[in-house]
Amino acid sequence: MPPSESTPFERELQQLTASLTLPGARLLRRWLDNELLALWLLDVDDHLTLDTQAIGRFWQRLPFWAFAWAGGRALACYIANNHHLVEGKRVLDFGCGSGIAGIAAGMAGASEVWVADLDPNALMATRVNAALNGIDVQVVSQGDDWPEVDVVLAADVLYDISSSADLQALTLSVPEWLLAESEKVAPDFVDLQCLDSIVTSTLPMIGDFDEKVHIGIYCRNHQVTLN
Repeated sequence: MPPSESTPFERELQQLTASLTLPGARLLRRWLDNELLALWLLDVDDHLTLDTQAIGRFWQRLPFWAFAWAGGRALACYIANNHHLVEGKRVLDFGCGSGIAGIAAGMAGASEVWVADLDPNALMATRVNAALNGIDVQVVSQGDDWPEVDVVLAADVLYDISSSADLQALTLSVPEWLLAESEKVAPDFVDLQCLDSIVTSTLPMIGDFDEKVHIGIYCRNHQVTLN
């Protein structure tokens, strides 16, 4: 009996695993209790020993999409507890990474979920993670115009100054948005309202500084957030 053909998502998962530059690294499916969703995340053998060059190569090509960063986790958790912010709305997950925020919005009832990221592997990982959770996402390809959406989601993006111009344009043109960032890295190009402060961690943790991260959840000041 011939072996069954793999699905497109299985093939993409294989490609993502092959792209990990750390010897022995793999992707492990993990369920996140507070966010009520699952992701394929980086997993490394605890007993792995590396020389300095191997470690340097890994950090230079860090697969950001293989982590559930603290900001994304906080935003996904906030959405999971406040469905009305995205329910029935078209959302864009800007700098999607693993896709955690967009997937949370889809599971909370968003009518459309668009995702954008400069890294093609992040877009691939988001498609795979969305399929894992039974969510459909639409990809914004580089060079395309931004889709018409009701809500912009962004988490852990302001560390990269190259993203700030696009984010600024989106937050000024789209009526509603939710931004999750370290409380020390809030943007200054809009008048902010802090909706919540959440303490969470990055998975997998890179160091002790990722264990308890204080994340602010922001919207434009005076944005209506209640039913």
